[in-house]
Amino acid sequence: MFAPVAHAFGRRMPDAHVLGWAGERALTWQEVRACAAGVAGELEARGASAAVLACSRPLLFLSALLGTWLAGREALVPQSLQPQAVGSLAGDGIVLLDDEHTASQRAGHAGRALPAPHACRLALYTSGSTGVAKRVEKTLAQLDREVEALEALWGAAVGASSVLSTVPHYHIYGLLFRVLWPFAAARAADEVTCADPLQLRALAARRGRHVLVSTPAHLARFPQLLPLAEWQPPQRIFSSGGPLDAPSAARYREALGAAPLEIFGSTETGGVAWRQRDGSAGEDAWTPFAGIGVALDHDGALLLDSPYLAQPAWRMDDCAEMLPGGRFMLRGRLDRVVKVEGKRLSLPQLEQMLLDHEWVAAAAAVALPGSQRVGVALVLSTPGAAALKSHGARALRDALRRHLGRGLDPSLLPRSFRFVERLPFDERGKLAVAAVAQLFGAAR
Repeated sequence: MFAPVAHAFGRRMPDAHVLGWAGERALTWQEVRACAAGVAGELEARGASAAVLACSRPLLFLSALLGTWLAGREALVPQSLQPQAVGSLAGDGIVLLDDEHTASQRAGHAGRALPAPHACRLALYTSGSTGVAKRVEKTLAQLDREVEALEALWGAAVGASSVLSTVPHYHIYGLLFRVLWPFAAARAADEVTCADPLQLRALAARRGRHVLVSTPAHLARFPQLLPLAEWQPPQRIFSSGGPLDAPSAARYREALGAAPLEIFGSTETGGVAWRQRDGSAGEDAWTPFAGIGVALDHDGALLLDSPYLAQPAWRMDDCAEMLPGGRFMLRGRLDRVVKVEGKRLSLPQLEQMLLDHEWVAAAAAVALPGSQRVGVALVLSTPGAAALKSHGARALRDALRRHLGRGLDPSLLPRSFRFVERLPFDERGKLAVAAVAQLFGAAR
C-alpha cells in the first residue's frame, strides 16, 4: 500500500486503517485526515503565513503537518518542545499548533489534495555542535525521495511491522523513520517514545512484529539494563545520531541475529549512507544510498551529489577515505581538529585512543574556550571504576596520560579530566558538546 506522502489524499487507504496507537487506542486514517483538514481550514481562516508544529504526539504532529501543507503554508518544526525553543519561532501570522489545539480540529473541506510537492515547505531547526539554532529548509519533494529510497531498500524486509522508537519525531531522523516513512507505507507507528528498555520490552510484546528506531546512545546502554536474551527480536533495528561502537554491534548480532542498521547523515543532507556491522574486516565501511554520488574535496571532506539536496557538490565537515565499489570510510570531522600550542590535534583520534584503554567505556573531548587546552570527560568501565576507587582520580589521570603519550606529543595531552557516570547525550542520542564543555567551565 506504499504511496508517496504527496499522494496522501488521493490514495485508496480505508478510513479505518490504523496508523498507530495512543496507549491502547487505535488511531485511524479517518481521524488524521479530518484533523488535517480542520487545521488547514483554521490556518486559511486566520490568514496565517506559517504554523509552528509543537505537538508531542507523533500522529497529531502528522495531522498538523499535513494540514499546514493542505493550506499551502510553511511548517516550522522547533529543535525541541521546550517553551523557549517553541517561543523563538513565534511571530505575526504564525499559528502555534500544540497537542490541544491540533486535536480540537475536526472539521474541514473534504476532497482536498496537497499542493505540488515542491510547494509543500518545511523548516527544521537544529543546533548541531554550536548551540545556536540553525534553520534548515526542506520540501516535500525532497522528503518523499528519501522515503521512497528507504522503502525500496528495506520495505520488503520490514513488511507490515509496527514501528517503535526511542527518539522524538521532530528531528529529521525521527521525522523520516517514525512519521513519514511509516505513513507512506501504511505501517502503524506507536506514539510512545520508549527510552526505558523495560517499557520497550512490554510494548514490543503488545505490538508483536516490529522494527525499532533508536540511537547509538540508547542501544549501547540497553544491554546493561536488560539482557538482550529477554528481548523480542525486532525485524530491523535502525540507529542514527553517530556511530554505534563495534562491541555493541557485536552484542546485538550475537543475541538477536543481526546488528543494527546504521544511518549516516545530517539535518541538512538527509540520509547519506548506511552500514550493518557483520564482523568482517570491512564492517566499518559505509554504502551510499541509491542515487547519491560521493566524492572527496581537496582536503578529504565528503562532497555529495544528492537528490535530497537543492544544490550539487554539497560539502560536509566529515573527512573520508574512498574505497573500491563506491563505499567509503569516515575519518573524523574536520571541524573537530583543534590547535594546541601550535600543533593540530584530532579530537576523534584522542577519544579513540582513550577508548582503547581498558579503563574507559566512553569518552568525549572538547577544546576549552579561552585557552589552548583540551578537556576529556570519561565514563569508566568496571575495571576503571575499581582503579578509581583504589588509587584515586590523580593516579587514574596520570596513567591515562601515559597511555596517550605513546602516540601523542606531550604538549597535546589533555590537562583536564572529568569522570562522569554518563555523557550528556540529548533526546536525539547526540552528544551535547556545550554540556560537555560546561563540566570544565563549572570547575574554573
